Amino acid sequence: MIKPNKSNTDNSKSPDLVILGRVIGARGLKGEVKVKSFSNVSGRFKSLDIVSLEFKNGDIESFQVEHTKINGQTVIMKFAGVEDRDAAESLSGTYINVSLDNVAPLEDDSYYIFDLEGMEVFDSENINIGSVKRVDVLSVNDLIYVESESEEIIIPARKEFITAIDMDARKMTVNLPEGLPRYPKKKKS
Repeated sequence: MIKPNKSNTDNSKSPDLVILGRVIGARGLKGEVKVKSFSNVSGRFKSLDIVSLEFKNGDIESFQVEHTKINGQTVIMKFAGVEDRDAAESLSGTYINVSLDNVAPLEDDSYYIFDLEGMEVFDSENINIGSVKRVDVLSVNDLIYVESESEEIIIPARKEFITAIDMDARKMTVNLPEGLPRYPKKKKS
């Protein structure tokens, strides 16, 4: 199982930060913000004391979390120093990041996307077929995009296809099924 940690485009300037969500607007008049979560770890936002907000211009600023509430699919947060609706609105569009040492622990056989991106991928005969370019987290099945010099292969993130992952060696071993989509890479002109 793959746990999303950030959107499919890497918006974080710091490799030591992981994106958990994005501020989507203000809530009420007392400085609370509405957050779209990118995490599927239950209660993830409830345990946060300090977060780093990444602004559209790339600046990153730390904020103390005063409180967090879960309201259906939306997370409501209040940051120290953000005392009114205008201040909360000014945070709209920022990404909420935590440091790598504050990511939630995972169950066995689960991985964060940032752990898989860039990993070398080998077939069952130990032939290098490329590296993980990106991972799409979908409701039905996660997809791993493997890119070589000549093509892109899309592999469903299922146990029958992903036979081994060695985090220390940064190596994924796959059993490619027949008829798996392969797309030639477009040559740069």
